[in-house]
Amino acid sequence: MRRGWQVELINGSIIEEGQMEWREVPKVKIKTLSLLYDGRRWDLFGKSAYFIKNKASMVPGVVASFKIEQRCIGYYDGAKKIHYIVDEATGKFNMEVVDNGEG
Repeated sequence: MRRGWQVELINGSIIEEGQMEWREVPKVKIKTLSLLYDGRRWDLFGKSAYFIKNKASMVPGVVASFKIEQRCIGYYDGAKKIHYIVDEATGKFNMEVVDNGEG
């Protein structure tokens, strides 16, 4: 089963986490951004600004101890950031809205 983000570009090509760094993905050409977790998927589309964010931990100096704790995809909606989050250990899904606006 696969875990991580997946992008479908407007030309139909698919890019998955591990094939390309997120910073290299052509953001203006994204048709769909998906979060994959062992057969489940959450899709975002029709947005103008997407992001991905993983929470990870590691024992200092021990590269083999690196592990992802949470995977997150999301988008900006004005001053709000909409996060789709999956806990890596449990598979529990959560959606968060962070409002960085005033008022």
